[in-house]
Amino acid sequence: MNLAMLALGLHVLVAVLGIGLIGALPLGAWATRRGGLAMSALSVWALPLLLTARISLLLAFVSGAALDFVSGGPFHHALWFRLATLLVVATAICLARARAALTRALSGGLAAPVALRRIEYWGFASVLAVACVVLLMEWKPF
Repeated sequence: MNLAMLALGLHVLVAVLGIGLIGALPLGAWATRRGGLAMSALSVWALPLLLTARISLLLAFVSGAALDFVSGGPFHHALWFRLATLLVVATAICLARARAALTRALSGGLAAPVALRRIEYWGFASVLAVACVVLLMEWKPF
């Protein structure tokens, strides 16, 4: 196995196991809101999930850059690659906003229904951004 295949394997592993968790966030917030559960029920698993997703985004970024480097840099000038990089940053911002809504609700600074709707919104926005990254990396349209 060469270095490029190792970097690609690591990149896919991080994307599936780490970033793939992001989809649980808006679904959990939706279920919490619809079920009338307390914010603490969501926070028990959502805070570790958000941390894991943020670390996974960093690892995906680093492994993607490593993959580009060991392959001789064929991607870093491509527009799709640059757009995917911006979408990774947008995903991180969406996850930070979702975490902020959760922590504000837990501290009493934000009403639970409002916080849950914000978590749903930012969670779905992050899922959409990740879906766009995947499509860009598969199609390499430009």
